[in-house]
Amino acid sequence: MTSQTEPLSPVPALLEQLALRTPTAVAIETASVEVTYAQLWERSGSVAASLRNLSEFRAGGLLGVLYPRGAEGIIVQLGIWRAGCAYVPLDPRLPGGRLEAILTDARPLAVLAPTGEGAAVATSVPVHHPDVSRVAGLGSDEAFTTCAYVIYTSGSTGTPKGVEVGHSSLANLVGWHQRTYDTKPGIRVGAFAGLAFDATVWDVWATLSSGATLVLPEDRTTTDVLTIRDFLTSRRIDHCFLSTPLAEQLITLPDPPATLQLLNTGGDRLRVHPPIDFPAAVHNHYGPTEATVVTTASEDLRKGDCGSFPNIGRPISGATVRLVDATGAEITEPGEGGELWIGGAVLALGYWRDDGLTRDRFQRTEDCSLWYRSGDICRWDRRGWLEYVERRDTQVNLRGHRIELAEIEQMLLSLPGVKQAAVVVRGDQFGGSLVALVCGDADGGYLRAELSRSLPTYMVPGVFRYVDELPLNSSAKIDRAALAQVVATDTKITSQAGEEPLDEPASTLDAVAGIWGALLGQTPAQSDDFFKIGGHSLVAARVTGRVREAFGIQIALQEIFGNPVLSDYARRVDELRVGGQ
Repeated sequence: MTSQTEPLSPVPALLEQLALRTPTAVAIETASVEVTYAQLWERSGSVAASLRNLSEFRAGGLLGVLYPRGAEGIIVQLGIWRAGCAYVPLDPRLPGGRLEAILTDARPLAVLAPTGEGAAVATSVPVHHPDVSRVAGLGSDEAFTTCAYVIYTSGSTGTPKGVEVGHSSLANLVGWHQRTYDTKPGIRVGAFAGLAFDATVWDVWATLSSGATLVLPEDRTTTDVLTIRDFLTSRRIDHCFLSTPLAEQLITLPDPPATLQLLNTGGDRLRVHPPIDFPAAVHNHYGPTEATVVTTASEDLRKGDCGSFPNIGRPISGATVRLVDATGAEITEPGEGGELWIGGAVLALGYWRDDGLTRDRFQRTEDCSLWYRSGDICRWDRRGWLEYVERRDTQVNLRGHRIELAEIEQMLLSLPGVKQAAVVVRGDQFGGSLVALVCGDADGGYLRAELSRSLPTYMVPGVFRYVDELPLNSSAKIDRAALAQVVATDTKITSQAGEEPLDEPASTLDAVAGIWGALLGQTPAQSDDFFKIGGHSLVAARVTGRVREAFGIQIALQEIFGNPVLSDYARRVDELRVGGQ
């Protein structure tokens, strides 16, 4: 199935037009600053000029951007484009080992960071601190490089892989978005996606290219659905994108945000339909990074069939999709699963500095058309909409993050005391959690600490289960279906600290432990760290809500991050119960 496209201007050219046409309109809004379209263009011009003066500068090169959520990072990204280069976004919250692995592969000309930041990057990469407050003229004679940005995703080889995305496919994305969702001047868009993930590209550039206002929350506002709800209401947000687990929580709240008109979601399999009276239109999306964020989009799910999983829709403008069976034949009949192949204007340029992987995943057919083999199994329904079924390999989407389980496994196998290892997803109400099954005598605390040095938190298993051997199938390969069944029914998956009894019966500690246990699926010990026994930000948000309800207190989500040990958290609950701060 194919959707048509039309020639579009690159994003920087659209922003120049807006700076001239609506110079005083607010482009970016944070809690402390507003940046108009004229200021965005002027300050990005200053960044571009300063970059051209760097000794490392080379037109068409790649530059790292290591900025926290805010206006400055966006100004720097635009300045990089105007200097004729591409950028790779780097999240300051990633562990140093992960940043180093990305930079080692990307080999950027330099890394740009705020003054006083950037110490976490490898010393072999120069760090510069561009001044984003200076003003330059509005004139523009930039020649944009073909590549717009490089996004790093989890890699099956044990190292992250960079996807190179061009200005052309980005222009296709923002043009489709503007036409489809009527994003325009006066619309306020909330941006909650992670800084190093491609949904941020969609958030930022689709909004700014449309002349709308991008409203940026603080990082602590991006994971707690109740805080997100309050932010949407207080800041009068009209449109926003939320990853699948957060969207599922928002659309089931009894008091959703009344100002919201459009809720876009994607990143994982959506499992619930919005109620018919939900105030905003809800659209589900599918798209790998290799196809520039979005490949398919659903209709408003408030009108859909609530008896099945929400579909992922039809191809967006510029996208072509086909389902292919194991023999290479195309599937056109409803109900039969096949691998989703993607073609058209949405395709990325390939993998950064990896021609072999590019040739393997982006393949030309006999008619010379180019297709990306997604590895995702989908099927057509009787109305001609696509339904997502499963992954073909060990790649998973977990709480909006794309993860190669093989990358985690390879890192585990490189550690002393690990003979065999496999990582599986255990299903739960929060979109799943990672469980590592390990053969060997390595301590779970040691394994977790070592993984945390190089992997982002969402890729570190919350539970380590020790087994004598891993089950194999008839081909002598790890039987992942059997492993998934083991962790789904395993009552032995307990706290790393063991079965230490709670020493304050009938206490706040007991009650809090019960809340933790109900949500984590295991009985915690009083010395357990919430985030080391399977907890993550979405579970933390649910814990916070239940504690608020159970004890009648206004405890903040950040309390569990500051007091992750059960006994400390329970003590903090007691302090708030008696009026402490």
